Amino acid sequence: MDSPDSHRYYELKLLEHLEQAEELPRRVAASKLGVSVKLAHKLLGGMVERGLVHVRKENARRWRYFLTPRGIAEKARLTREFLEFSFEFYREARRRSAQVCRDLRESGVRRVAFLGVGELAEIAYLGVREWGLELVDVFDPVRAGRTFFDCTVRSPSEAARSEAERIIVTAFDPHNPMGPRFLPERVAAEQRMVWIFARPEAGGSVTL
Repeated sequence: MDSPDSHRYYELKLLEHLEQAEELPRRVAASKLGVSVKLAHKLLGGMVERGLVHVRKENARRWRYFLTPRGIAEKARLTREFLEFSFEFYREARRRSAQVCRDLRESGVRRVAFLGVGELAEIAYLGVREWGLELVDVFDPVRAGRTFFDCTVRSPSEAARSEAERIIVTAFDPHNPMGPRFLPERVAAEQRMVWIFARPEAGGSVTL
């Protein structure tokens, strides 16, 4: 199943917000989505043009947005689409992460680390336990200091000192969760890394 594209994801987030609040300054919209003010403006304008949102100008600096019946229907459709993708993502992530762990075990690897804390890491941990691997380190650029199972999460800058034989990349792009070979910003690839989503196509074992 293809990943819902980023614009549909942004639109869903905007529709969800506008269902709760009528005011949405463009700078606030940009901050919520993690995009430029220009793109936030374009997204809102496109939603108005398509009849998903009605906008009313209160004054030079204040605009109110209202979901139209078409906007409410589109929000429901996008919500279903993303829920369906979430189920597919879980199934595919479970299958591929188990295959990664199996391949590592059969190649003689025993000690692994995770790069990324979240849903994919939790799914991959099932494969680690299933194939008798030892999770010795967990790295995440924004969650250092937290605990993931029995491991204290550390900054990726400390990965060079890890005793892990392989680092399984369990970080993913929320806008394209099954995109191949994703890495968080400012994290460089290294030879020990292995990706759960190493290739865009499904099926087959992962090349280590």
